[in-house]
Amino acid sequence: STAFILLMIVALISVTGIFSRVDNLIYDLGQKLRYSPPPQDVVIVAIDENSLSQLGRWPWTRKTHATLIDILKKEKAKVIGLDIVFAEPSKDDQASDLLLSNAIAHAGNVVLPVLLEATRVNGQLIETLPLPMIGEHAADLGRVHAVLDEDGIARSIYLYEGVGAPVWQHFSQAIINVALNQSSKNKAMVSQTNTEQRFSLVREQQRKISFIGPPGHFATLSYAQVLKGEFAKNTFKNKLVLVGATASGMNDLLSTPVSGLGQPMSGVEFHANVLQSIRQHHLTQTITPLLTAFIMALLALLPLIWLPKLSALFGLLATLAYLIVITFLFAINPKVFNIWLPPSAALLPILIAYPVWSWRKLEAAQKFLDYELAYLKQNLVNMPKLNSGNSAFDQYDQFAARITQVRTATEQLRFFQNDRKETLAFISHDLRAPLAAALMKIEQNSQLKESLQKPLAQALHLAEDFLQASRAELMDNTSFKELDFAGLAHQSIDDAYEAAQAKNMTLVRNVVNGMVWVDGNFGLLHRAILNLILNAVKFGPANTEIHITLNSNQTFATLSVTDHGPGISKSEQAHLFKRFARAEGVKAEGAGLGLYFVQTVVEKHRGKVSVHSDIGEPTSFQFELPINSLQLHEKTD
Repeated sequence: STAFILLMIVALISVTGIFSRVDNLIYDLGQKLRYSPPPQDVVIVAIDENSLSQLGRWPWTRKTHATLIDILKKEKAKVIGLDIVFAEPSKDDQASDLLLSNAIAHAGNVVLPVLLEATRVNGQLIETLPLPMIGEHAADLGRVHAVLDEDGIARSIYLYEGVGAPVWQHFSQAIINVALNQSSKNKAMVSQTNTEQRFSLVREQQRKISFIGPPGHFATLSYAQVLKGEFAKNTFKNKLVLVGATASGMNDLLSTPVSGLGQPMSGVEFHANVLQSIRQHHLTQTITPLLTAFIMALLALLPLIWLPKLSALFGLLATLAYLIVITFLFAINPKVFNIWLPPSAALLPILIAYPVWSWRKLEAAQKFLDYELAYLKQNLVNMPKLNSGNSAFDQYDQFAARITQVRTATEQLRFFQNDRKETLAFISHDLRAPLAAALMKIEQNSQLKESLQKPLAQALHLAEDFLQASRAELMDNTSFKELDFAGLAHQSIDDAYEAAQAKNMTLVRNVVNGMVWVDGNFGLLHRAILNLILNAVKFGPANTEIHITLNSNQTFATLSVTDHGPGISKSEQAHLFKRFARAEGVKAEGAGLGLYFVQTVVEKHRGKVSVHSDIGEPTSFQFELPINSLQLHEKTD
């Protein structure tokens, strides 16, 4: 079914993650849809191209950084996040190391980074910490590291990372700790018994970042400007100051969801976005895969609610609108609820729900057309051939050719229907009335009675058979009423008693005790049962028994009529219920509409009729009807 196909696609995408890039694009879209104003208490001091041109090539002497820290301390900066690695002592100016150490100690609010790096390409990971003489005076330490997805874009961080153990907090968390006078969240190193894990990167608690704006969104001053004092009073007072490289030649640039074409985000501004996300509790957590798959499955199946109820066009438009709404909601969800559900597992099934549903319906329609065409070919004389479409396209498109055939057959059936109504009116009045009147007059004239009564009675019987068959075909099952099938069987047996006595035949009834309730037309069902019994009387030998049996179960009531006549061959049974059909080699009056009438009545009552016989064996006709649903429910209760 369509639902099963959609669920299999959801499971495949959820397990393999083959559309993770689609998930990333939707997440990026949500980050760009809604920006927040920059925080007033965060300032970036940028090592930009202007600073490099004024202060010279990198690296600068550590005396310069000490001067910057002193300035920021004097300006009463709340925290100084120095995104610069001081891992090795200065070769030419070791005194500057001492100056920097003293400046950091004097400030008392400087946060320094821990760098996770490889010694060479695909080499062993190491943790690069500040020089002991510098790091020991830092207010806190934090790791500077961003997670790059498979497309090379930084969207998330881990709250804790480390080589061998997830020891280090993020650099932005360390800044918040100092700003709030909290203790460090760095964890104590735990000895590792697993040798391989001792040298591998261990991570905990991945979170996606809620970016507040594009690159350049935060308040930024040039490093050189700060050294020269080119800033307004109170620019840094009670501010969180992040110092880091923004110049393109410094190789500290990241592609982010909010980066424009050719405009990556500097590492220091990336940390500022992380800082703001942590402070505002806007770090986004990804829902577990199992729960995500369950939600995606529900969303993928929703189109199946309206597709069967809407027209093809409106079903398509509703599905496309649903796809757009779902995409938008998932895109903004991280910004609003700080929760991320990768939606690609639902989006593709939603996208193909309409084609799959249409395919299944077309398959069903094609099977129905083929079935109807097979039926029409058996019942219509002038049936169009398969390639007799009205155009070359119809001849090429087999489905269109089928529609053309059904259209042609429908026109013929409509003509036959009108013709049948006219014939029925003619038989019911113009033909039956004169025949009945003639029979009444013949009854009064003994000379004509012997020669004319039999042919006139036969003609009236034929007209009556045709009339009843037509009524059965035109029967409307919406007018059915609840009736007792067992009582109906008894009445039919009683009505056939006189005909059976004429041949000295015995009607043996084996009818279930009690009432058997079915929905139907009393007159037509009565005539159908009577037809079967009278057929058994007509074709069965004299002085024999005819067995009429009625059984019922929780679902169906089954009536059978068995005689000991000559039997019917297997080849003849296939055509026995068609109009004007008669058993070969049997001379009998009538138009061959009796069994056709029985089958039509039974099928209109949602039942089925069958025959069991062979040459020289007893013949048993039986049909079953569904038990009344209300009566069945009462018995169940």
